[in-house]
Amino acid sequence: MKINIEEIIRKLESKANTIYFDTDKLKKLLTTAKEKAEGNKQLMEIWGDLKLIIDLVRDWMKGDYKELSKGSAIMIIISLLYLVNPLDLIPDFIVGGFVDDLAVIAYVIKKISDELKIYKQWRSINKEDDTIDVKAEFVEDMEETDDILNEDKDTNEEN
Repeated sequence: MKINIEEIIRKLESKANTIYFDTDKLKKLLTTAKEKAEGNKQLMEIWGDLKLIIDLVRDWMKGDYKELSKGSAIMIIISLLYLVNPLDLIPDFIVGGFVDDLAVIAYVIKKISDELKIYKQWRSINKEDDTIDVKAEFVEDMEETDDILNEDKDTNEEN
């Protein structure tokens, strides 16, 4: 069976456009796609890339990442819509039912690969900064704890 990915994209483009402008629907789509993919053995080979595109859209929605083009966002939404549809070209409940989902997601990932590279770089820099901030806050908290403990020790020694 040949999978016509261009036809799938054409059929889902209007719905993807609607979801692009509806934050609640987009959040629900991201959550549903992640839940469907997590732990699914048939999707394990693309789980890292799938999680990456979900994280990309989430960071974009939060306003943390601003470099996602509308075209790439629509492509990602189309791939996630296709993934969550249980009655797609090859229904997901039959053996091998995720082959078409894999093909659509892989196609989209290849199409937006340049933007994914930029996002990965942005994320590695920004997530690294978050880690440093957390460590710095932890060190400050530990210093405050030491100060409190030392105050208690000094008070006990005076009595």
